[in-house]
Amino acid sequence: MMSSAFAFAEEEGEVVNNTSVMLLIEWRGRRLLFVGDAEWNRAYREKKNFSWNTAWKLRNGELNQPVDFLKIGHHGSINSTPWNDRENGALTEPGTILDAILPLPTGNKKATAQAIVSTERTFYKVIPRGTLLVEIAKRVRNTRNYQDALTAEQITGLPNFVDHEKAALGKLQPLRTDLETRLTGKGYVDVIIEPGA
Repeated sequence: MMSSAFAFAEEEGEVVNNTSVMLLIEWRGRRLLFVGDAEWNRAYREKKNFSWNTAWKLRNGELNQPVDFLKIGHHGSINSTPWNDRENGALTEPGTILDAILPLPTGNKKATAQAIVSTERTFYKVIPRGTLLVEIAKRVRNTRNYQDALTAEQITGLPNFVDHEKAALGKLQPLRTDLETRLTGKGYVDVIIEPGA
């Protein structure tokens, strides 16, 4: 009976998250993507229509090109940003999506896109997922090494630091509201997006 209750709770969360509106704004030569809590799931083909899967299939022409700004989905959860989480480097369809919207810079070029994540590690110990944020940081220009920026006292106060933050905190990450608040005292992150050429 408990396993049925847990399965229902997981299913309910997926249903709620996948009612999120995904919004792509094209404004003055710039593309801004807001995805809410929309989820990606490899099981899409067999049984479910997840928001990311459906958007990629039905609006591929609009999504299959770089964005200038990404509001990282679901507080940095791994199931709300399609990405290649395979450690062997084999390219997956989610990795193809991330490469399309936030391509890795090539040659001597620097990343031009920006991304932020509104997050705080509290109830969900794996949100945000550090490995995902480190991967996104390779693709955007507004990043920070929070281990260098925060004091030892600020780091010690991070919830679940040893288990879930320590490995990624010393690597570049996109700007995060929780850690920017510790640094600036403001509960938000300013992002300036200049008109395109």
